[in-house]
Amino acid sequence: MTRLGVLVVLAVALAVGCGRAPSPDVGSPSPSTVAATPAGSDATLAPSPSGGLMELAHSPDPLVPGRYTRTGFSPAITFEVDGPWHAVQLYTGFFDVQQDVDTPDVIAVQFAKPTALYGADGAAVELADPSLAAGILGANPGLTVLETSASRIGGLDGFQVTVENAGSSNAQVMRVFDTPDGILAILIGGSVATWDAALATAEPVLESIEIGT
Repeated sequence: MTRLGVLVVLAVALAVGCGRAPSPDVGSPSPSTVAATPAGSDATLAPSPSGGLMELAHSPDPLVPGRYTRTGFSPAITFEVDGPWHAVQLYTGFFDVQQDVDTPDVIAVQFAKPTALYGADGAAVELADPSLAAGILGANPGLTVLETSASRIGGLDGFQVTVENAGSSNAQVMRVFDTPDGILAILIGGSVATWDAALATAEPVLESIEIGT
């Protein structure tokens, strides 16, 4: 069983946690809407002597500790990592860093731009207002909403929802496309068994996030 901690920030942000790190569309993205960066096509840059930003890029090795950005992702996002984090999924409208990759206890911090959430009957519901996210996800038969609250991330106010996968497989959560404006989703992933540890591991990354800089 997996758990999704969903944070939706007005105008830019939604955070989701899950036991298995989701992909864009939490399934198979369309090549015409989400362009993947092939693994091994670029390497993580070394930190600059002045402490400048590094470009997040595929690498078989853990990321060098420091501050990262993803060129071309809008709005601009910067964040800091220190630990065994890996850049795993790098798409035009979706990217993430993970620990314990490909294990049941994977921990993920992910950034996406959703156009819809999956609600009643598993149907995609266009997400024009972030405040409606809890209601949409709560209607999804594969998810159970455990709690909701107000929250802040990157200096923006938002809404947090903790959702648990009600079945044995991961339910679809969101659909992602490459759009210049709209809502930014920040997803925190972890299994139910190690949820508290996942949140503690992701917290320093979340606290370091700056949006629009």
